[in-house]
Amino acid sequence: MLNVGQTLLHRDTSRSMEYRFGFHQPPFNSVDHLHLHCLALPFTPGWKRVKYLSLGPLGGFIEAEKLLEKIKPLIPISKV
Repeated sequence: MLNVGQTLLHRDTSRSMEYRFGFHQPPFNSVDHLHLHCLALPFTPGWKRVKYLSLGPLGGFIEAEKLLEKIKPLIPISKV
């Protein structure tokens, strides 16, 4: 999902030099299905920036890379 988002955003917003990819965490998610937010920065309008803040243990927005690290298995999964 992240690779597809990165590819599309880089292709469609080639002028932007900075990107953010992430997810809303409960209880701040507004829909009940998994979807990745792909943002080309600077993000406007300014008042919506609050929607994409991390609130640490309280939830909020989590960067895709941080979430991937968080759910990464401690023991490598072997392919059979």
